[in-house]
Amino acid sequence: MRLVAATSDLFLRSRISELAKQTGADPLFGTGPDELRQLVAETRPELVILDLSSTDFDPFSVARELKTTFNSRLFGLYPHVRTELKKRADEIGFEYVVPNSSFLPSLRRVLLERAEDD
Repeated sequence: MRLVAATSDLFLRSRISELAKQTGADPLFGTGPDELRQLVAETRPELVILDLSSTDFDPFSVARELKTTFNSRLFGLYPHVRTELKKRADEIGFEYVVPNSSFLPSLRRVLLERAEDD
């Protein structure tokens, strides 16, 4: 399974990479909207992970574009105190939206389910 994650957080990148390795997924990382669009266009990943609280770019405009252009499956994470981010992600059509505290267990579950489907 290919996945693309948009984050400049090195700790989060490390955790995603570790989890991907354990589940047989192939992670790629982008830090901005242009790089993310390019990665998605070139690799057509099964899952795109967006940090909904990103200050580097507007994750919601990128998500709309990825949904419209590539029909990407989206996985968003947000700080539990910012529930408005979850509501916006749900309106756009994210398949998965979880608070930061449950991100890694939820991502593990999704990756393992996808690995079983392949």
